[in-house]
Amino acid sequence: MAFLWFLIMQDKVNKKFLGFISSQTVLESSNRDSIHGPVGDDDFELWDHSQMLRNQQRYKWNQSNGVVCKPSCIPIMFILILIILVVLLPLLDSQNDRLAGRHNSSLVGWNCHDDCRIQLVESIPEGLVFDPESPSFMSTFDAWNVLINEAKKTLYIGSFYWTLKSDEVFNHSSSIYGDKIFHSLLSAGVDRKIDIKIAQNMPSQVSPNIDTEILEKRKAAKVRSVNFMKLLGAGVLHTKVWVVDGRHFYVGSANMDWRSLSQVKELGVLVTNCSCLASDLTKIFNVYWDLGRNDSRIPPKWPDKYSTNVNIDKPMLVNYNNGDYLFASYFSSSPQPLNPRGRTNDLNAIIHTIENAEKFIHISVMDYFPLEIYSPKIKYWPAIDTALRTAAIDSKVSVKLLISYWNHSRPSEDYFLRSLTALSESYKGVDIQVKRFIVPASEDQKKIPFGRVNHNKYMVTDHIAYIGTSNWSGDYFINTAGIGFVSQDTVHDRSENATTLRSQLESIFERDWNSKYAIYQSKFDN
Repeated sequence: MAFLWFLIMQDKVNKKFLGFISSQTVLESSNRDSIHGPVGDDDFELWDHSQMLRNQQRYKWNQSNGVVCKPSCIPIMFILILIILVVLLPLLDSQNDRLAGRHNSSLVGWNCHDDCRIQLVESIPEGLVFDPESPSFMSTFDAWNVLINEAKKTLYIGSFYWTLKSDEVFNHSSSIYGDKIFHSLLSAGVDRKIDIKIAQNMPSQVSPNIDTEILEKRKAAKVRSVNFMKLLGAGVLHTKVWVVDGRHFYVGSANMDWRSLSQVKELGVLVTNCSCLASDLTKIFNVYWDLGRNDSRIPPKWPDKYSTNVNIDKPMLVNYNNGDYLFASYFSSSPQPLNPRGRTNDLNAIIHTIENAEKFIHISVMDYFPLEIYSPKIKYWPAIDTALRTAAIDSKVSVKLLISYWNHSRPSEDYFLRSLTALSESYKGVDIQVKRFIVPASEDQKKIPFGRVNHNKYMVTDHIAYIGTSNWSGDYFINTAGIGFVSQDTVHDRSENATTLRSQLESIFERDWNSKYAIYQSKFDN
């Protein structure tokens, strides 16, 4: 629009200016012949010449209509036109882009041109029943089936351990979901010839990973085990990630365990048709895969093929589900020695999310400790704890923590959670609340080892959704491998009626927080 207006105005100016230019041709020519000195002085000499002509006549552009224009207005006109072209036109274009759901070049990030589809996925344990009006989402079981069925060439899985089959751990009727996933993977590798690669933590007596042995023996998958004791002296590969064909992926809390599909409460994200993000996630998987070689070592500097340009400083700008606005998304990873150039550290992503909250911070994790609890000697580790206290006191951000309580909860956790809630009584406007989430269990379900727990690992604020694979204690960020998926809404104070990944994650938290399964820490103590 601005460019068309410019052409029309230019045509009018040319017609009115033509007579003036013609009448001055001889004089200008003689002036050019008399110019001596540097070329850079030409503009000043021509300006002096026009000043002299001003004393000789009034310079009418068109005497018939009485329009008068001095040569001094010509540069101003062109400056105004340039301002319109440079300022107005991009603003109009960016407005159209926002309305059309395309990319806004004023945002700092990489534009993704894929038709990305995103949705939250959950595992709701058998017997855990919410109100019928409560929000519900695709199951983890269905999400994994989507990924297996969508696979055309490759299927990569990064995992902690494998117990999908019913004859492992404990024979229970609900293990049927794990059996189905296992046989679907087996068929994909053997019958459909999908290139399946599995990077897993080093097997042990506790977790022998018999499932992956079978897949490898049947030539359904290639398997590598990452030895963190050799690489870092401690830690495990605790990640939970699927990447299919470099286009689709899952990141979340669910292990490759039948209990994660029917007996443990899990949360993750399924993204399809999104190669701009999936290709970057593949780089994290490649780190695990290459560290699974027998002779592997963590290099002092990772080769460029593992590096990324997608991070906290320059995220991928994605239009999910053909919506109206962009979301700034990226992956974070821990521990730092496993992060090539450009990769955001997972702890930094969590701290950044906390520090950028303006109204509220809602957290749902299985464990919360400002400690290193798995090291030979317990060590204080206050990074996240300090960030939460700072947000609550300095910025008066409301903080809610929904922490799991189950058979394996440590008594010391209560003390740290109480110390947070105690701050709510310190000064006006400081609001930190803690609830414990208890998954109920029947007598039959109580027999299932390491089941019946809220295993979620996410955080949602008024701006950002964070979905991770790590529990919140220092060990998981120092020497244990995990992934975070971060998506920030680029619209400030978006309407509450809008449905986004962030708003849906908030609705899950509110559903759980207000359910009968969540008990205030103070009542829990009593």
